[in-house]
Amino acid sequence: LPFELLLTVHLLTDPGASLLLQHTLDRLLKRVCPGLRLFHVSERACPVHAQRPAAGRPSHAVTIFLHESYGEERILRVLDFLQCPPWQYHHTESCGAGEPGVQASALLRPYLLPSRDFYSLGAGMPVWGVRPVHYGGEVVRVTLHSTYDNFEDTVRLYETVLQRRVEEQKTGFCWFTLLTEAGFSLQLAIKQLAPGVRVEPCYSAVLQFRVEEIGQLVPLLPNTCSPISASRWHTEDLDGNKILFQVGHRKHALVSMCTFSSEKTLYEKPKIFACSVSP
Repeated sequence: LPFELLLTVHLLTDPGASLLLQHTLDRLLKRVCPGLRLFHVSERACPVHAQRPAAGRPSHAVTIFLHESYGEERILRVLDFLQCPPWQYHHTESCGAGEPGVQASALLRPYLLPSRDFYSLGAGMPVWGVRPVHYGGEVVRVTLHSTYDNFEDTVRLYETVLQRRVEEQKTGFCWFTLLTEAGFSLQLAIKQLAPGVRVEPCYSAVLQFRVEEIGQLVPLLPNTCSPISASRWHTEDLDGNKILFQVGHRKHALVSMCTFSSEKTLYEKPKIFACSVSP
């Protein structure tokens, strides 16, 4: 049965492209965690003209961590899947090329090469990657990249939205565990970019959070939050990423159908939250 998720990722396509994209993502997740309906694809009313090439780091990334104990062929099959249309190569990030033993391991297991290839499904979409794990469970991780100066406030924002503190953290990186099943977990991570590196919002991706109450949340948000239906509200985070709220009970969505402006937010009063994220 499908899981009831606190977080879903909505992807927007041009007219006529949604069925292929939804089928592609369903096939991918079926290889990792059948029943996980994390991605929902819908179509825009009108196609979007190609925008200028991204000058910064894509705001959203999805990384799938697969356990080696289930067989390297499974990892290689997922990697092969990402290298076929409609997927497109996006970029490569170096990771620990100089670490002892990496080169020797890579000779035996080519998917351990000291780089991270990322793939995309089109302009404005998140980037995707696959990594092996040697211990612990398998993970699907949705990562938000945050500009250097906004990182701590961004963590506070998503702590407020999710009504929980980050569970794991190190300087410049933390995550929330949103779902745990046998041998599998779903995470939302926030990664701080280096000073001067800008975030390029993925305009074809929207994070939707399921919340039980909207009236108390809205005044704590850094930007205006307004209703788009009886049960859905929209806003943006500090880096311009779009956010949707799906209110769990209809009565909560009807607190007020006017637009709130959050003139007094927790970002102006940081002492409201004792955030544990390292600077």
